[in-house]
Amino acid sequence: MQRGQWEEDPDLEGVPDDVQIKQADKLVVGMEFFADYGYPNNSYCTINDLDEGVWEFKLGAVRFSFYDTDGQGAFTPKLRVRDRRDAEFEGDFWWLPGFDEFVRVGHCFGKNSQQTPPEDIEMTKQVRREDLNHDRA
Repeated sequence: MQRGQWEEDPDLEGVPDDVQIKQADKLVVGMEFFADYGYPNNSYCTINDLDEGVWEFKLGAVRFSFYDTDGQGAFTPKLRVRDRRDAEFEGDFWWLPGFDEFVRVGHCFGKNSQQTPPEDIEMTKQVRREDLNHDRA
């Protein structure tokens, strides 16, 4: 990410500039926080569910898709909890499912609309299939 730029990012004024590098660092810190604690720190980035166990880390128009696995090639889609009574966790992030031990990044993409382009979700599913096959080998 630090070698490229998101020229269409509406959250950035005047590109290229150092803000993009800071945004990249913020996203990485946010992903590390999530990996360590199991919930996002919205000061760095937020997360959102997309489709069939594909989630995204997001900051501005930059997205990193992710999914979880047990590290042995198994995958069970983790979906957003819709009813607080079904939640595994309490507090602000009650809607998060219990993720498996490993959270893996799918790919990075820019997004400037409400809907995630289907090709970006499919790219993550393809990465996930290849990754899980590798774990099983």
